[in-house]
Amino acid sequence: MITHLATYHDIRAIPIIRAFVAENGRFFGADDTEAKHLELAAEEAAGFIIKSLQPDKKELFEIEARVIDQGLCFSFRNKGLPVDEENLPVYDSRNPEDSLEGLPFLLLDSITDAMYFRNEGKNGWVLEFEKRFRRFTPLKEELPPDTKTLDACSKEKLSISIAQPKDAYGIIRLTYLTYKYTYVKSSFYFRKELENAIAKQQIISFIAKNSKGEIVVNSSYIRSPYSNSIAEAGVLMSRPDYRKNRALLKVARMQSDFLNKGSSGLRVAFSNLVTGHVKSQRLVTAFGYNPTAIKLSVHDRVKFVGMDTNSNERESLLYCLHIPDGAKPAIVHIPKEHLKITDSLISSFNNLTLSIAADSIEKEHSKFTVDRFESERYAVVIIEQIGRDWVDILRLKIRELIDSSFITIHVHFPSDKPLPPDFEKIIQKFKLFYSGVIIKTLDKWELVYTLLQGQNFNFDGVMLSDKKAIMLRDYMKSQYNKLKDKI
Repeated sequence: MITHLATYHDIRAIPIIRAFVAENGRFFGADDTEAKHLELAAEEAAGFIIKSLQPDKKELFEIEARVIDQGLCFSFRNKGLPVDEENLPVYDSRNPEDSLEGLPFLLLDSITDAMYFRNEGKNGWVLEFEKRFRRFTPLKEELPPDTKTLDACSKEKLSISIAQPKDAYGIIRLTYLTYKYTYVKSSFYFRKELENAIAKQQIISFIAKNSKGEIVVNSSYIRSPYSNSIAEAGVLMSRPDYRKNRALLKVARMQSDFLNKGSSGLRVAFSNLVTGHVKSQRLVTAFGYNPTAIKLSVHDRVKFVGMDTNSNERESLLYCLHIPDGAKPAIVHIPKEHLKITDSLISSFNNLTLSIAADSIEKEHSKFTVDRFESERYAVVIIEQIGRDWVDILRLKIRELIDSSFITIHVHFPSDKPLPPDFEKIIQKFKLFYSGVIIKTLDKWELVYTLLQGQNFNFDGVMLSDKKAIMLRDYMKSQYNKLKDKI
């Protein structure tokens, strides 16, 4: 557990710093004497940094308090002059007037249990000191629900229904109780936005409520921006104490029946399933979903309350499709190199025809859009029309994204027309590798390619349950390794 303070590199801010350090100590059991020692240590440390290290005034003064064994460690971070740790001033009691610069270190050493500097290179320097308390009081651990509570929740009869706008806050509350603030669909944290989406049926949520009227299970359809007949099936969440309740399965079945009946004009559902665990993958497989693409390294790992997931730092998504009435007749043009793997992925969808025909490009200019997810360092380049300038534009877009520190780039290519000659050879020069197909509208599909920049990606850490999905992952891994060998 760490607490933080960010303030100004200014002598007038020392009382703020002093209070922060002392009150952190009192919180963890410091008595009056120990709290006074902390105040003095904070004042001496902050004063030395501000006066002697000449920190950048544009940078905030950052102080952290971190729990250690029976006490706290305080870190004073600064980006001032580099510290000459081999020639720090030493206080000499025999010659006090000429060694006053060393007095802060003598005081810090006498009232703390340890004091040291740490060089963090481009991130500057850290002055740290440790203080242990005679009556250290640790934080009380939050205990999980007891067995009796879990047993009662698992057997409780829940009411199941389609959500109304008035249920928006209950869904937001459940989102927090399931994911805290790590869920990637931001609309599930904004009440008015979610209310409007439910009212307009842009989001169709299937919920279960307990006897108190609390929403404890949710699953939703989110309509595609490209077609009202297509929706993403997801947002499957359950409060931790209700995860063994059969209502979770009943909600999923209600959602599936909604699609099978074509209610509200829905014809196709797709899911982007996390690969940190396989429970949701097994569930959608049982309801007839078929994997057609894998979106690697999309965002940092989502945290599920009360659930351990795979330790990969980045989350990948398995893209699956469910088309109850069969696909609308369409031709999907793909490079000949990927004919076999693609056929194995979409063979269960009738009315789809694969073509490896290539043809010259008719249009002069390409049409591109770029979706940037800055905080995730992830971007999607969507090529809506391939023109004769597509290679130059793609090169420019990818270079811009790499220069902006994006580490994962997915590129979507339209597949409704024959691809340019030597398409795959050109693509490989960009270090892009084939990752499957996705649906855009009822009669238009897209090819998905992936670029991993500056990542030592662990393909084996992508957890999958479906045999086709595993086959696609291994195929992508082989492509990735071939590209690496060519570098």
